[in-house]
Amino acid sequence: MRSGDEDVTIGPYDPTTDAGATFAVYQAAIRRTAAKDYTPEQIEAWLGRRGGDLTGWGAARARARTLVARAGTGDVVGFTDLLPDGLVDMLFVHPDAGGRGVARALLTAVAAEARARGLRELRTFASRTAQPVFERLGFTVWADRPDNTARGVVVPNAEMRCTLGPT
Repeated sequence: MRSGDEDVTIGPYDPTTDAGATFAVYQAAIRRTAAKDYTPEQIEAWLGRRGGDLTGWGAARARARTLVARAGTGDVVGFTDLLPDGLVDMLFVHPDAGGRGVARALLTAVAAEARARGLRELRTFASRTAQPVFERLGFTVWADRPDNTARGVVVPNAEMRCTLGPT
């Protein structure tokens, strides 16, 4: 798949190799990209206390239908997942790969997966940072959530939904 000025391929999460790389993308996206919309306190609450133990992180990615975006070099540059009820629980792109179509490629793959499962709608809880990306890809705000909390800290987001048309 051509994405901007580099090749990006979308494939399944590999529980034996991808936990560290996806966790690094998650942290970088929140610390660097989302920092323009959230305070340091909100960022730390959002990140939580995961530390260096990737066991829980890897187990969660393996339980979800997680898809990984890889640059032509093989490096993980983004990931997303799709829960059985149509929730896109995570969509994160490394800041160095932003603006190159990685999020679009990931959500296109998720939408295809959802259609194959017979789902008619996708939904997500998008950060203030991610809302414009989801809107460009067909999602609309269903409910603003200004009082959303993470670990006792208000971290506003919005519930967004996207109706899936036929393939």
